[in-house]
Amino acid sequence: MTKKQLWKKIQMTFAAGGVMMTMLAGPAAPVAHAEDWGNILGGVIGISNTYNQYLSALLSLGNDPRQQNAALTKDMDDNGRCYDEETNAVVTSVMEQLINKGEYAMMPDSLPFRWRVNNSEEFNAFCTAMDYVSVNRGAVEQLNYNRDELAGVLAHEMIHGLKQHVAYDNAKTIATQYGVSLLQGSTDILTGTLLQVMANYNAAKNYTAPSENEADEMGFYLMASAGFNPGGFPAMVSRMPDSPGESLLNPDNHPETRTRLTRGAKWMSDYGFGHVTVDGTTVLIDGTPLVTMQADDTLSGVERAYFVAGGISKGFHDNRLASTWFFKQTGNTISYLNDDEVYRPLKEAVREAGVEGLLQQLVEAAYKSDAKTGNREKYLAEEKERRDDIKKEQQKALKKSDENIATYQHKSDTYNALGLTKLAVHEANRLLAVDPNSAFAHGELGWAHYQEGNYAASAEEHKKAIAIDPMNNWNHLRLGYACNALGDVEGALAACAFLDKNAPGRYNDEYWLKGKIFDQMGDEAKAQRAFAQYISVAPDDINAVPEHYRMAIKEEKERVEQKYSN
Repeated sequence: MTKKQLWKKIQMTFAAGGVMMTMLAGPAAPVAHAEDWGNILGGVIGISNTYNQYLSALLSLGNDPRQQNAALTKDMDDNGRCYDEETNAVVTSVMEQLINKGEYAMMPDSLPFRWRVNNSEEFNAFCTAMDYVSVNRGAVEQLNYNRDELAGVLAHEMIHGLKQHVAYDNAKTIATQYGVSLLQGSTDILTGTLLQVMANYNAAKNYTAPSENEADEMGFYLMASAGFNPGGFPAMVSRMPDSPGESLLNPDNHPETRTRLTRGAKWMSDYGFGHVTVDGTTVLIDGTPLVTMQADDTLSGVERAYFVAGGISKGFHDNRLASTWFFKQTGNTISYLNDDEVYRPLKEAVREAGVEGLLQQLVEAAYKSDAKTGNREKYLAEEKERRDDIKKEQQKALKKSDENIATYQHKSDTYNALGLTKLAVHEANRLLAVDPNSAFAHGELGWAHYQEGNYAASAEEHKKAIAIDPMNNWNHLRLGYACNALGDVEGALAACAFLDKNAPGRYNDEYWLKGKIFDQMGDEAKAQRAFAQYISVAPDDINAVPEHYRMAIKEEKERVEQKYSN
């Protein structure tokens, strides 16, 4: 098989998967620094560079908004979309809390997260290289819509995206098998290896065990930092063996369930400085049993124990002193902590067991112990190290470099072209963070606002862009659109006049805009001339012209043709 034949076969493989054709057919992204796929396949003589070549190509693929859109579309086509309002609402609520409140770093060449609930009944979820998270309806239902357990699932998937596991893991696999195949001189093995690994890559199935372990651990800290119950992750894992179908997040390359539960329980305990543990269904503080939980209508005794323990862990973590638990005797009850939902399972369990006094005693003893042993400082030092690592990664995205500027420009522009205005705004704001004087960013913000119908904000952003770069024709045209929508005829005509002077005939939409302006002014003759110019340069978009003008233009054209045919 020749290189050209192999490349054609790979194109067909991606096309069948529905995720590659937009990259092949669409405009090239300015951030695709790697050799293109054809050149990579031609890199047989450069085995030592294979890993970096494939990694760059996979990262570029994962940084393409059109690929993200294609992955979402294919998922919905393959698995169906769940339209249940409650299911979608809980997934969106959890994802937004993780994104808006969690501690994490997004790489410059990563896309903002998108998500959908598919209609599969299986207990599963996945994240593609393009930061598209798909959640099975069955996972939400079998977790009984529990937000904290669902956060354990979604934070795990977000870490796969944030750490770009798909690209890094598959680049290693391809490089290893590619090299071995070459050394063995087997083109057939090479072909099969590439096609199989790429197919797995498209389906987001090819994570290594180290990546799964990292997604578990960093996912735990992500969900805890976002304000979810630290017991949510071990509670979710404890449920896995009882779930029908595929185990959650677990075909073969996930850690064993028992190991994952043990590790998750330790992270929860460490989050509360090692004071709270769970033994079966019993919650203990520094080895002293506090409560033993029974199953209820939706949760097992083990799950309930982890939610109680998670509340205690968060209480220790978030309060430097025992006094800030605010234990207060009121009649026959003791109140403490605040009304955060995370503490509700703890408060209900302690009240029902009548052990509020014991809880206060054990908590106060734990703080005294910390003062003697320095236990709290040890765990806080580890937490600071994690946070410092995140800050270092965040700084990479804030670095003013040609590479960062190019990738943010490309993504904001592409999201606007796709009509995904919120994501366009997200990337434009990332661009402003690295280049506060970016006319491009203000222009993209302006166009996003225009598409959203916020014409005043659109005009304001385009004026900012023009103040920075007065000769940018696109921003003048778009300002004209915004002014016209606001009823500012003078401003809209001024934008058109600028284009007439500086870019005559270059922008088809200027003619359409003029037609709209003159039509609104009641000058039908000028409007008809402008729309006629638009139709002459954009005949495929004739339906954008109001029907009565189309008819008048057609009649005028027929009169002229008849006149000169006689």
